[in-house]
Amino acid sequence: MKPTEKVTDSQKQQVIQLLQTKASERAIEEQTKLSRRQIRKIKQEVKETNDDNPVAFDHQATMTRAAAITELVKLSTRPEGVRRSEMWPVLRDLYGLQLNSEKGSWELAMSEDQYRYLKKQAKEAAASQGKEALFIPEWLPRQAPIAANDMLVMMAGWLHDRGQEYAADFKYSFPESSMKQVFHELICIAFPQASNEPVISRCQRNASIAELLQERVGDSFHPPAANDALAPMSDAELDRLCI
Repeated sequence: MKPTEKVTDSQKQQVIQLLQTKASERAIEEQTKLSRRQIRKIKQEVKETNDDNPVAFDHQATMTRAAAITELVKLSTRPEGVRRSEMWPVLRDLYGLQLNSEKGSWELAMSEDQYRYLKKQAKEAAASQGKEALFIPEWLPRQAPIAANDMLVMMAGWLHDRGQEYAADFKYSFPESSMKQVFHELICIAFPQASNEPVISRCQRNASIAELLQERVGDSFHPPAANDALAPMSDAELDRLCI
């Protein structure tokens, strides 16, 4: 590449990964097709970044995609397969870590789509070698997996039936409500994983809406007649009721 041509983000990331593997400038030049001048400029930028943030270098990607796929093929073609938690070192080295400012913790700089695509590539690579990759969920034990899966399905049925019972009880107490939506709300509140919205935020929102509705209809609510006009609502009230 000519020194005047712009270095792409992917090329820069490739140089950084190679630098972390202690590759020489000559080796980096051969693999990236960048000039020594461009490589040294990236090296200097990395050094300045690390001087400002000493831990940043430890959280950057250090593994090439090809190397990661090779490692995942080894792990996933074992008789016992591989869990996501066991893939952590490979995922960390391939994607690096990023700081979640809200949680104040480091997490993988990887999306679920990237993870699914990586598994797909690993499966294809294993198949090309006449092998079968096996990625197993975290909940599935390696001891008696069929019995474990059967028990999970049975318990899920029990849980569903109990949830339906609770929704039916709620519907009996409050006939105006939708049993389907009551069941959905119970699941979202009882199991944080069921919704992207935090449970505490959901409960606070529901309580706020309930209080506002109580103020409007009072303790004893009688449905209006079909020809009764609805009371106008202010913009502030509409904002509070918006879900």
